[in-house]
Amino acid sequence: MLGPDPEQQRRMASEMDASLEQIERETSAFMKRLVVRWAIRWAVAFAIIFALTRMVDWLDWLWWIAVPIAVLTLGVPLLFRRFLMKRLAGMRGQMGGMSGMGGGETIDGSWRDAERPGQDRSPSTADVVIIDQRDPEEDGSGGGRL
Repeated sequence: MLGPDPEQQRRMASEMDASLEQIERETSAFMKRLVVRWAIRWAVAFAIIFALTRMVDWLDWLWWIAVPIAVLTLGVPLLFRRFLMKRLAGMRGQMGGMSGMGGGETIDGSWRDAERPGQDRSPSTADVVIIDQRDPEEDGSGGGRL
């Protein structure tokens, strides 16, 4: 039998998919907690700044400092989550050839190159088979033989 064992591939793909789903669930739960804590923290901070600026007029500059800090403290984790989700989607895309119908379609086990279900295949030069028809006696490289 050439290539990896199909049962082992299915088992490995399902384990990888379960791991990726767990990472996504944990990340989503963490981000929900982070956003809730951020909202509470900045609601209190903005209430204090609002009270201070009502009492003392020259403290209006606090808004110019607090708002960008609030945006950064929420924006950086959200950007990190977006980056992480793109990486996980990329990993799932790499593993996509192993799970489902695409698994084990190549002899050497290169599942990254295997056609995925629903993927449009347009004819290209990669679909053409070139057979070496040179005469082995004329060509010193022994063309035509495997």
